[in-house]
Amino acid sequence: MNDINDIKRLLTSQFEIDLFEASLASLSEPSNKLRYNNFAYSIRELSRHFLHRLAPEQNVKNCSWYKKETEDGKPTRSQRIRYAIQGGITNTTLYKWGFNIEALNETIKKVKEVIDTLSKYTHINPDVFDLQENEIEKNKNEVLSAFKNFVQSIENYREQLKVFLDGHIERHMISSVVSNYFENLEYIAPHYSIDSVSVADYHLYEITDREIIVSVFGDLDVTLQYGSRQERRDGDGLDLKKSFTFETKVRYEIDDDFPYQNGEVDEFDVDTSEWYGDEDYYEIGD
Repeated sequence: MNDINDIKRLLTSQFEIDLFEASLASLSEPSNKLRYNNFAYSIRELSRHFLHRLAPEQNVKNCSWYKKETEDGKPTRSQRIRYAIQGGITNTTLYKWGFNIEALNETIKKVKEVIDTLSKYTHINPDVFDLQENEIEKNKNEVLSAFKNFVQSIENYREQLKVFLDGHIERHMISSVVSNYFENLEYIAPHYSIDSVSVADYHLYEITDREIIVSVFGDLDVTLQYGSRQERRDGDGLDLKKSFTFETKVRYEIDDDFPYQNGEVDEFDVDTSEWYGDEDYYEIGD
């Protein structure tokens, strides 16, 4: 059951989830002599779908580590698996960062071998027809285990890369907030000042052929200022301390200097949706 739940984390569309569950359901038909063949065919097709989603052809070809290995120039299955795990980061760079390259290569090899083996059962011959229960169980476990390791490799590499980002994300966000214009705040107060900014959480959103993209979630403490200069001098102005959340992405170009000091922060604004249900807002508007 753990293998199944781990694999489902790899599937993003309802079609992929339904296909995976239908593949498993094929194994629950003891009277069907084609049950493992049906499972193998469905899982092979599922792997084709999610590998093309995780590793688009052009993205793979853009990677510096890509080499043409097929007559038509399309990425091999191994290359797609590699891209899904490490994107455009080379093995040399990963090694410098302290990653276990041998374990990575073994995972890629095992996943490819399992998918290749599935093809054997899609061509019905006497030796792959009406498999015995113990052989079905053994084959099924090998398939699910390989895909589970694939999922875990993707997640483990992202977790390790996240360690490299400690301290850098906060610096990038503070610098970005100081220079950022928050349009949403202009809608609710004529003036505001930023009191503090904090990063609540961040995670690796995607590793592409060119970038390591990090989603960042944080909080912005501000003072909303009401009243003209004269009103404020006369003591008729109003300052409100409020906190708002924000979400954005920081993009790092893939190079040996990751994580360098100048990650590019996407344009972002703060979330002021809760403000419009705030009693203070209605009092000010009266």
